Amino acid sequence: MDAVTAEGLKQFLNKEQIKNVLVSYCRGVDRCEWDLVREAYHADAYDDHGGYKGNVDGFIEWLERRHQTIEQSMHFIGNCKIDFLSDNVAVAETYCVAYQRYGHEALETIKLWLGDEPLQAGKKVVVDLICRYVDRMECRQGVWKIASRIVAIEDVKASQQVVRLQPIWALAKRDRSDALWQMLAGSADAKP
Repeated sequence: MDAVTAEGLKQFLNKEQIKNVLVSYCRGVDRCEWDLVREAYHADAYDDHGGYKGNVDGFIEWLERRHQTIEQSMHFIGNCKIDFLSDNVAVAETYCVAYQRYGHEALETIKLWLGDEPLQAGKKVVVDLICRYVDRMECRQGVWKIASRIVAIEDVKASQQVVRLQPIWALAKRDRSDALWQMLAGSADAKP
């Protein structure tokens, strides 16, 4: 194997490790697995999430508090361009769409999204956040993690939920009773 091929393979594997950090972060937020979120960051990392700017410990406390009133959360990441600045430093620009659903207990947050528009009885607020994660990724002791993150907001849309979720559907859960954890534990399958 020549040097160019070996270097290309190394860069490919590093990109895959970085992408795995990014999707693990999303899973952690959506399933309220805060240790998984913490594992995505170096201990001295900085996060600028718009509503929070600071260290990782404060960020996770902020997330936990906010997500107590978020009924459903799903982050979808798409295009991910990774540029290496050195063997151990890269910048990852990742496109993200986050969908979140809020009930009446989140009135303070709902007011942020809807202003003075009243939330109708029995309705939920659905927020679509379109952003890019601009991450400085660093490989320390052989492990890639986020060293610094800026969430660049592209657009936010909020509306009152029109369609009611049906109880016969496999509804997403934000804890270990979710279909993912049941399947991983071997206690769920798709058979009727």
